[in-house]
Amino acid sequence: MDSRCLFNRIMPASPSSIPINSAWCHAHRASGYLAFKEITINPGGAGAQTYNLFSFTGAIELKGIYGRFTDVTNVVTLTACSWDVNDGAATVALTAAAGTNCSGVALTTMVIKDATAVSALTLMNADQVRIDEVASSNRTTQDVFLNGKNATTNYLRWKCTTDANTNCKINFVAIWVCRYAGSTFAAV
Repeated sequence: MDSRCLFNRIMPASPSSIPINSAWCHAHRASGYLAFKEITINPGGAGAQTYNLFSFTGAIELKGIYGRFTDVTNVVTLTACSWDVNDGAATVALTAAAGTNCSGVALTTMVIKDATAVSALTLMNADQVRIDEVASSNRTTQDVFLNGKNATTNYLRWKCTTDANTNCKINFVAIWVCRYAGSTFAAV
């Protein structure tokens, strides 16, 4: 018998179907899941831009979020970069809304949420070797609980300001854990 088939018959089909407080529920809440989303910031979009990266419902623990620039064709103007969450009406900042200036970044530069929501995201420009180390703990990311508006699709978003020539790609990674059965988190 193929072991994958046995595993699939025992393991619930999706995180939302895992019974509360079951063995699978506890294993599911351990290290978390990864979700990936790549966006392209194309020429022609001058001014403030908002990109829905991930949708979520219910209670999610965001263990970390970061992005890596995979194309920097034109990043002369890429300012006010930040993350927030939105339920269609209300918006709450995940990083300082004023944002971080990412203009002129090098290929493979990273952006990281490594502090509280009142702090700007950290830019680790790949124009030289760099490290990111949080003085108050052993983590390089800052956990945050997201509680979605009931019966609504909520979004984790990337915001930035560009000019007409901005042209780049960013690959985002979110590390998340379900904190209540039925909660979902997915790239959009």
